Amino acid sequence: MTTVLFKALAFLIMIALGFFFKARGILKPDDSQTLMKIIINITLPMAMIAGFQSFSLDLSLAFAIALGFGFNVLLIAAGWICSLRKEGRIRALYLLNVPTYNIGNFVLPFIQGFFPGSAVLCLSMFDAGNNPIGAGIAYSIASSACGGSNRLSLRDILRKLFHSPPFLAYFCMMVLYIPGIRLPDAFFDLCGMIGQANCFLAMFTLGLIFELHLPQGDAGTVLRILLLRYGLCALCAAAVFFLTPFDLIIRQTLVLCLLGPMTTLSVAYGLSLGCRHTLIAALSSLSMLFSFVLSMGLLIFWA
Repeated sequence: MTTVLFKALAFLIMIALGFFFKARGILKPDDSQTLMKIIINITLPMAMIAGFQSFSLDLSLAFAIALGFGFNVLLIAAGWICSLRKEGRIRALYLLNVPTYNIGNFVLPFIQGFFPGSAVLCLSMFDAGNNPIGAGIAYSIASSACGGSNRLSLRDILRKLFHSPPFLAYFCMMVLYIPGIRLPDAFFDLCGMIGQANCFLAMFTLGLIFELHLPQGDAGTVLRILLLRYGLCALCAAAVFFLTPFDLIIRQTLVLCLLGPMTTLSVAYGLSLGCRHTLIAALSSLSMLFSFVLSMGLLIFWA
């Protein structure tokens, strides 16, 4: 419990620092564009590469990988359908924020603080399915929709996907991992040192773009996106918990993953597509708040 609460407090302090720097005029919201370029091109790819140092594939938990990928595809489809008649940048918000999960920076501390080590393996496998969506696939689809096209071009999506540094990092490491090629520990240590900055930069940038005032029309958009996301996630979490035959720890881990917040990379991609700062910040902040309340409530209930 102490570990989880400390992690949550640390996130709040990082966000508060970004907001403080903006309020004091030291940095401006536009500076978030530069920070996001650093996140997308340097710190996030390094953090993803570092995660492969202890990555292991257990075929008995292949369901977790399928769930992480398959349910994200379902969420993308729901975001696509529900935003069909909306303006391009609003569509991009649906496609970036209805799917994807922040597993490493948010869900992992809950799992480590409450469950045995075997649960971390299940979580990492769910994230193996989730990562390609958050690292580039959702962005590629959102970018196509933001351009005003209601038709998806596979060529366009693949081109944008393989121009995404986080996805390239994930893809290259999987290509090496499958045949059993292992890189030196010193390489992973270097990547880990750089990747450690990713969490702070992401949270700090969120505070930098956070706005207390949200116009009424924007509030409706934020609420609809969050209701769509968490409504579908709650239904899937209930189905996994009550209908699957796995051990209790595995089912609880998957439920916490499914109720996790949207990835902080959605902030970076949203800004790069020209989405409004206030909408992006509100979605990320409220998503983290909702997931924190839901996760803590379930852990207390299960205890």
